[in-house]
Amino acid sequence: MVLTPQMEKNWRTSWQTPWRSPKIPEAIRPAVEEMQLQRALTHVPMIYLVAIFNLVAVMVLSAHEGVEPVYYGWMGLMAVGSLARMIVWMRYPRKPESAAQTQKILRNLSVLAVGIVSFLSIWSVLIISTGIFANQMFIPMSLVFGSTCIAHCLACLKKPAVTVLVLGVIPSAVAMILAGGFDDMIMGWSMITIALLMIRFIIDSYNQIISGLIMRHTIWKQAHSDPLTGLANRRAMMNHLRLAEQAFARHGSGFAVALLDLNQFKQVNDNLGHDIGDRLLVEVAERLNRSSAAEEIVGRLGGDEFLIFMPNVTAHDQAAARATAYLSGFARPAHINGHVLTPSASVGIAVQTLDGTGTEQLLKAADGALYHMKRAGKNAGGYPGSGLRNIA
Repeated sequence: MVLTPQMEKNWRTSWQTPWRSPKIPEAIRPAVEEMQLQRALTHVPMIYLVAIFNLVAVMVLSAHEGVEPVYYGWMGLMAVGSLARMIVWMRYPRKPESAAQTQKILRNLSVLAVGIVSFLSIWSVLIISTGIFANQMFIPMSLVFGSTCIAHCLACLKKPAVTVLVLGVIPSAVAMILAGGFDDMIMGWSMITIALLMIRFIIDSYNQIISGLIMRHTIWKQAHSDPLTGLANRRAMMNHLRLAEQAFARHGSGFAVALLDLNQFKQVNDNLGHDIGDRLLVEVAERLNRSSAAEEIVGRLGGDEFLIFMPNVTAHDQAAARATAYLSGFARPAHINGHVLTPSASVGIAVQTLDGTGTEQLLKAADGALYHMKRAGKNAGGYPGSGLRNIA
């Protein structure tokens, strides 16, 4: 039977797909790393316990077999060190304060697990090769048990978990196969089979976790994003304002809002059609996004009304300057389906504590200022009590 290119492609896909994992979107990478950290940290004591158990078991067997202490004495030091580390970890758990610290802890934890297993794996291969133990099967089996437990504890970290299984099982298994005995060969192939099954289990568990987080993020994004422009929707903006209020109550971090409404947008819809109007809204949204500074959030409340959240803005002049930057950033001709449209807008500005203390009061103040700007009949912006102020 001759395989066609399509059949070969299908066969490769069917073989490779179960071993692949979904790509993590950058938007949820911090959440994924936080989840990985929380899950891994809860299993750190178990990793130390597994290491202590294996070290003590091998030491007892070595003494029973009459092996010289030089071959296993160092394990006592490793067991004591692991016990001390476990106690310190449980009494003083690490709580990262930034994404960089989270990544560092995950990296150190991975290096620790892989390092312990690699060291024991090298020792196991040497023991099998030299034949010091009469009952040498106990050594690789103990290592398989330890590697499997550690990999399970690191299941949320796919690469370190798979690396632990590969380094902890495969070298000893190959050494058993090459030892020449029938029993050793059967044991070696059994170890490889166990390792492959565990690797598949680790990958499946990891994929389920990541797929669940991606699905949760997708649902959240659909619920908090404007479907037309991709900006934050009304619900998301209200959440941001409530969080900003809480931050203000705790730390006194001031902020301001700008309510922006397009001028004569209804005429665009009436004269050119809603399709052109929608494309104009998308263009305006993109221009507003490009004009936003760090930590500023642009959202669409509905229709042709946009809301801009400006953190650390505590004065009307600051807010007016930022509104000016937004208006100047999008008041340029837009070419849409052969039509040249120059968007313009009016802006109402409100600053926390100066114009209101709650979300409703702040938005009401900004809406009142916007109403006065609309009556001016031109690109203008202002804040309550300021009178008309041309900022475009």
